[in-house]
Amino acid sequence: MNFSNTKLSFNGPITISAVVRGLIALALRNRAFHIRREEIEQKEYLDLGCGPNTHADFINLDYGWRPEIDVVWDVTRGLPFRSQRVRGVFTEHCLEHLPFEAADYVLSECWRILRPEGTIRIVVPDGELYLTRYTRITDGEAEIKLPYFENDSYDGLYSPIMSVNRIFRDCGHLFIYDFDTLRQLLAKNGFIQIKKASFQSGRDEKLLIDTESRAVESLYVEASKPNLCYPPLT
Repeated sequence: MNFSNTKLSFNGPITISAVVRGLIALALRNRAFHIRREEIEQKEYLDLGCGPNTHADFINLDYGWRPEIDVVWDVTRGLPFRSQRVRGVFTEHCLEHLPFEAADYVLSECWRILRPEGTIRIVVPDGELYLTRYTRITDGEAEIKLPYFENDSYDGLYSPIMSVNRIFRDCGHLFIYDFDTLRQLLAKNGFIQIKKASFQSGRDEKLLIDTESRAVESLYVEASKPNLCYPPLT
């Protein structure tokens, strides 16, 4: 095993190579023994699929490993928390990396671990935004731009469909959502008060940890778990 790219410094933060992080994740993933339960017991919010964007006040869960991540987990196998454990769930640019059927199951798990009247905030690439803008561009509205279009060229070539292909096919994306699809999926799993939100705006201030650089292409959706003691209000 070659650790030549692993850098350890006692005068600053430890830098660990992607290879080593991958090996650690493989060793820990879905192993309950590594979960820092005492440390996270007082935390009431879950960041599902946090990646490198960890937050001290959240339970940070991700498929990969970094030193700040509390739970290394494959969410398609369920969430390792008791029912009604958290007050809120935040997930940003995670669901699009799961098969549609797996995302359905993960949302059912989010419903299970949420407390009554708790909130889920979902941020995903906005398929409707890409397709609507593509149509307007091809109708001759040259001033309309697709998100990150400047990075989508190949060997000096660019057309808007390259941006569409990137959002649907690259980065491990398996399903790209619009609001109506997410609305139906959330309702199927028992959520109510399903609404579009926007960058840094929503019903629970604690969940407003959106990444600014993703705002240009993102769909923001929030929903609540009903108070199970009473019939849900319509």
